[in-house]
Amino acid sequence: MFALLLPLLAEAQDITVTQDHFRGDFPPLHYGADETQIEATAQAVIERVFRDEDGFLRGSVNGRTMKPLTPEDVKERPDGRGGRVEHAAIPNALKPVFMNYENAGEASGAYLVALCLKAQATGDASTRELARRTVAAIVTLWNNAAAAQGLGGGGRGWFPKPYGGIRAVACIEECSADQYADITLGLHAYHRTLATEEEKRQIEDIIVSFSDWWYDHDHCGVYFGRPIWWKRLDWHPMAAAYFLYLHALAETWRPGDKPKRSFDTWLQLKDTLQHPDKPIGATMHGIPLLCLNELRTLRPDLDTLWMPAIRHQADLLARGLDEADEIKRYDMNAYCADYFALAHTLVPDANYDQLAQRCLAAVKDRAHFYHLRRGQPLAKLSPFVRGDDYRDAFWCENHIHYLAAYWRLRVKGLSAGKQ
Repeated sequence: MFALLLPLLAEAQDITVTQDHFRGDFPPLHYGADETQIEATAQAVIERVFRDEDGFLRGSVNGRTMKPLTPEDVKERPDGRGGRVEHAAIPNALKPVFMNYENAGEASGAYLVALCLKAQATGDASTRELARRTVAAIVTLWNNAAAAQGLGGGGRGWFPKPYGGIRAVACIEECSADQYADITLGLHAYHRTLATEEEKRQIEDIIVSFSDWWYDHDHCGVYFGRPIWWKRLDWHPMAAAYFLYLHALAETWRPGDKPKRSFDTWLQLKDTLQHPDKPIGATMHGIPLLCLNELRTLRPDLDTLWMPAIRHQADLLARGLDEADEIKRYDMNAYCADYFALAHTLVPDANYDQLAQRCLAAVKDRAHFYHLRRGQPLAKLSPFVRGDDYRDAFWCENHIHYLAAYWRLRVKGLSAGKQ
């Protein structure tokens, strides 16, 4: 009798806490015995699970099936009501499955950075080819988006969240500065390390078009159906750091009135780089670190501005390990390992290498690569993330940031040690 009850007990447990639901062979339950094995597994998972047929990376898949979320998978919010995308400026048919590509721009851009780090360390030709394929997909999306005229998006330099894939971007008006940031960082890294001369010219065209697009739209966009004027967010260091970086890079490659004016506009908002006064999320401090690192090279004359901001954002990131609810709710260890590994190169006297190794060592099993941390009571989750369109998202970026952290530490002769 007890044996007959076990499936019922398992199902009861299944609907009360977040779990690793997958029962297949790949991705494996345990990614490896040490960080070298885990890095290899994470790389394989990115290519086999998250790379789509057009070469772009999905932001997540359904953790129950390890396949893209389908409308049939979504029973609780089949029309998107009650979720983040209820009012989003995207076709209604895409709202139930929005998580498939919600962070696809961040994932594809961050993957380029990780691949460039790996290629520099190893000289591996296959890594170069993976990076080239990712760039080709970004170019395809950029070209398709330019032709998709809309109310809030469209035109040369528009780079939407491709909720229907990179070939179906009509009527999608949604994007955000963080998606642009990781794409820009990835293309810049590829331009600097692996690109042919022809690829360099293509990347310069893309980045300059990004700069022009944001200037032409007064740095405004659409975010989950609402207008967002990034210049008004005086607490938002990510936006300030990114737009300063974007326009400085565009000005370096193609000097002109638009990038100069844009850079000067954001320079007047420089105090935002020293905000907020408490942690607000790993990416909201990590992306500024990545952008400020590039600004030190692009505009070394302003290093007395960049370095205090770097120290401030790195300190907030470190405080967030213990203070921020995001670390408890989401599994951000891989992100933090990557950001701390970079912070160590910028502020070598702050022991950020130890925090990077601590965070990397906490990531070793399949359960650590879901977006929401496993084992959380569903009743305590926000309604936005509790629904079956969100709660079991198996997350691409956790894999990517593991790769980036691993190679940043390897280059410095550091290691996370045995897992």
